[in-house]
Amino acid sequence: MEIEVSSDEENILLGRREVKCIFRGSYGHFSRIDAVQALSKKIKITNKQVYVVSIDGKSGSRDGKGLFYIYDNENNAKKDISEYILTRNNPTITKPEKSTTPSKGIGEAQTKPPIEGEIKPPVVEAKKPQEKESEKNPVTESPRELQDEKVNSQENPKELPKETKA
Repeated sequence: MEIEVSSDEENILLGRREVKCIFRGSYGHFSRIDAVQALSKKIKITNKQVYVVSIDGKSGSRDGKGLFYIYDNENNAKKDISEYILTRNNPTITKPEKSTTPSKGIGEAQTKPPIEGEIKPPVVEAKKPQEKESEKNPVTESPRELQDEKVNSQENPKELPKETKA
């Protein structure tokens, strides 16, 4: 990764160096940690002192511009920098890993160890919903045949059986 330092200013009031640099031809191909390592190697300081404030790129360009703050004292960094920037720059915090134990399926019941004197409710299995007649026998007629059938049923309505009084 080619890195070019465009400005390096000392901010005595805040006790930090503000470094602006350009990453030539590699924007989108490196992480924040890689950028910190490249900058610290270039200006010969430790990684713990460098904080990434922003890394930006432009559409159609492979160059990325970065703004870094370099603190002499970690306490000054904690006072000046926002919490979200500190958490972004802390590579030691990792996301919790998923458990390697197999997860139980939806249909499997979770079992607890029995407790003495506990009465278990009876297990009732859920009934499957009955399939509709249309689901059992799928329609194999073409849309044209269905449309013709509709037209014919409108022209010749079927007579409904009359109810008889009892």
